[in-house]
Amino acid sequence: MLLEVKDLQLWYGDRHVLKGVSFSLNRGEVLCLVGESGSGKTSVLYSLLGLLPKGAHLKGSVLFMGRELVGLSEREYRKIRGRHISIVFQEPSVYLDPLFKVGPQVEEAYRAHYKDDKAKEKAIQALRKAGIQEAEKVYESYPHHLSGGLKQRVCIAIATVCNPELVLADEPTTALDVSLQSRILKLFRDMKGEGRSVLLVTHDFGVVAEVADRVMVLKEGTVVEEGSVFDLFDNPKHPYTQELLRLV
Repeated sequence: MLLEVKDLQLWYGDRHVLKGVSFSLNRGEVLCLVGESGSGKTSVLYSLLGLLPKGAHLKGSVLFMGRELVGLSEREYRKIRGRHISIVFQEPSVYLDPLFKVGPQVEEAYRAHYKDDKAKEKAIQALRKAGIQEAEKVYESYPHHLSGGLKQRVCIAIATVCNPELVLADEPTTALDVSLQSRILKLFRDMKGEGRSVLLVTHDFGVVAEVADRVMVLKEGTVVEEGSVFDLFDNPKHPYTQELLRLV
């Protein structure tokens, strides 16, 4: 078991956002978290990585590789982020710094955890593994020179340059056309083939069908259904899941 989450409760001020969320994730498994906007999907990811805003109150247990993450200091979280758990955000243009070339931004993620002289080599390698054929050219480019699909692949390179055991992905294909979406989803399948685990947030059941092993359905901060991708499509049990599938 790579990750085990038990009774996760989250408040933003007086607002109860997550209400007893529990799930587990095995090594080499893709779990898709689905639900409408505002259901708490992104809050689950941020809870795992200690990226919650000031004033948030988190209770429950997050065991990652046998270590409890809830209650860790920011210093301890920084040792985990990128190295063992990384995240791919929904909008790469917000995440990438327009003032710096791509190469140093990928290298920075590596240098945060390793002090050797392999940063450039590892950065170019990560860009290639993220499906970028002209890796050296992209390495020397500024983000605004790149298409949306290339920017997202750069963000995947940043997220995977340290070979983390778990990759979190928050609606990573929302802004992409169908062909680019398919390429990005292949990268997540490749991660699974390498033994990495992926927790992918989406509202798109086409994405679920393409990459998921298991699916968890979230409604207003509560898990209403969880099961294999086949069970969910063939025999959805909860009325909310049935309604989501009818809207596909």
